[in-house]
Amino acid sequence: MSTRPWAGLLTLGFFVLVGSGPISAQPEPPKTGTAPLEAPKADDADRLLIDFVTGPGTFSEKAFTKGEYKHARTAFTKYFEAKHGPAMRSALGADADSLFAWLDKNREVKETLLTAIDPAFDDPGKAIRVFRELWQADPEAVRKSDELATAVSVVWDDPRAPYDYRGHQVRTRSVLPDGVMKVGALDNFKYVLDRQSRLKGPQTQLPWEFLVHVVNNRTPVAERDWAVGKYLPRRSGIGTVYKDIVYDTEMLRTQSRVCKLNDKPYTLESILKHGGVCAMQADFAARVGKSLLVPAEYVGGEANSGVLHAWVMWVEVKAVQKEAVTFTLESFGRYQGDHYYVGTLRDPRSGKQTTDRELERRLTAVGNAPLSSRHADLLMRAFPLVRDAKQLTTKQQLAYLNKVLAVYPMSGEAWLELAALHRDGKLTDAQEATRLVNQAATVFAKFPDFSWQLVDELLTPQKDKQYRTQMFLKLATAYENLGRPDLACEARLMLVDYQTDAKEHKKAFDGLALTVRKFPDEGRYVPRMVTRMQEVSKDIKGGDALMTKFWLEILPKVPPRRGDEVSAYCVKLHEQAVAYLKEANRSKEAAQVEQSLAKVKGGK
Repeated sequence: MSTRPWAGLLTLGFFVLVGSGPISAQPEPPKTGTAPLEAPKADDADRLLIDFVTGPGTFSEKAFTKGEYKHARTAFTKYFEAKHGPAMRSALGADADSLFAWLDKNREVKETLLTAIDPAFDDPGKAIRVFRELWQADPEAVRKSDELATAVSVVWDDPRAPYDYRGHQVRTRSVLPDGVMKVGALDNFKYVLDRQSRLKGPQTQLPWEFLVHVVNNRTPVAERDWAVGKYLPRRSGIGTVYKDIVYDTEMLRTQSRVCKLNDKPYTLESILKHGGVCAMQADFAARVGKSLLVPAEYVGGEANSGVLHAWVMWVEVKAVQKEAVTFTLESFGRYQGDHYYVGTLRDPRSGKQTTDRELERRLTAVGNAPLSSRHADLLMRAFPLVRDAKQLTTKQQLAYLNKVLAVYPMSGEAWLELAALHRDGKLTDAQEATRLVNQAATVFAKFPDFSWQLVDELLTPQKDKQYRTQMFLKLATAYENLGRPDLACEARLMLVDYQTDAKEHKKAFDGLALTVRKFPDEGRYVPRMVTRMQEVSKDIKGGDALMTKFWLEILPKVPPRRGDEVSAYCVKLHEQAVAYLKEANRSKEAAQVEQSLAKVKGGK
């Protein structure tokens, strides 16, 4: 069965909305006698976008009207071509005139492509060269499959971005097939086009934001065709092929010195035949999924015991319509007993590391409303330019962000800017800050990682330490109830800072102890938590006795083994306890823990 450990997360129950109206602005601070700074001068390209967004007044209604994405897309395309056209034409050389003439005749293709290319992630010159390669091979196919062509262009402009599985081949000392590193943009484009009739389904109609997780693939075509022949009937739930790879226990035991794949071809068929550890299982499942046009990725993470692991995630597509993509983000190999709360993967666009939680948030934002999501994204890409060129006041910046959220409430970029305005002291209304925390928690109810990212900055104006203490106590409790000890521990550690500032050391100690008791197997956080407990106990009368009692209570609750192996986390925690007890001159208790440690190491 596939696992979705974050599926069905409920709205954090303690949040109470205090209003659903627009975000209000605080009065502007009184003006001083200093002369205003001169606004930066915008070039002609910038002026195109600024004029569209601002219009004759402060803001243009057309730019911010929900459902008017096409107007924003056209305006942004004109800006982008004016801004980056010279660089793109230079990159195209003699082909520039003919390609741009073709794009002018195919406005849908042009606007999809040029609004997708984002200089924050992409190189416009290199991206247009990738697009040219596809266009030269088959202009009509590009016209009919513009989302696919766009996905290929924004992935393959950076050779570091496509998924690179050579590390697994090196680790197993197997043989990399000829031509792996020669697989490129055109191969991925043609592969999808040439097999659309056989691989028909909603996957072929996905927006480019999903397709980047299909075309970031260096697997040779012959291997992909093998995968299609063997696994097409299992495309629904494709990630479960993870378990088809027999686990190589000898590879684990010898720490990869001896592998069943040694000197064998590192191909999908060979991996299935010889087996491997979790990294090969996840690599196999992800590349089989991509071969079947299923967006899929190799994901890694750290277990609560500290052990590293890999699993596969994929987009289970139900339906694709212009208004929405119905899907779930599934995983397999993400064993629940190990509590992999957050996994990491390489973003197929930037080549940089991101998290599976962030991936789900971004795909959900696009999937829920593709056009509104893109509309809000374009407005936020214009925000720094408009803000600086027009010298927007704090009140005007707030109005801009308000309008973006009216277009699409899930615009993560708008929320991050709102949080920054509070963090930097530009927005100072404590009551409004509290309301925003409530609103963010509601909008991102299924994405507590993102709302947690916003909370502390949004609450900057809230100077009432008692209120902040209560808020973080509620956060810690809510995350505990959600079964997210990682977030619960982070919230608890922040709460302790407020409690110790208020000289409430016993409350801080007891709160830390409460969280550790709930999650004694959480090896990533418990060592930090008990270290903080040790620090806090120094300011409590009889604190060393409390800490000693707690050590003796908690250690028997820590799982001594992970599978057939001694838990490195359990050993580490015992060693931490021994060091504390000896320093506290608790020799009897230290000897007791040392005896327990010997049993743990002996596998008893």
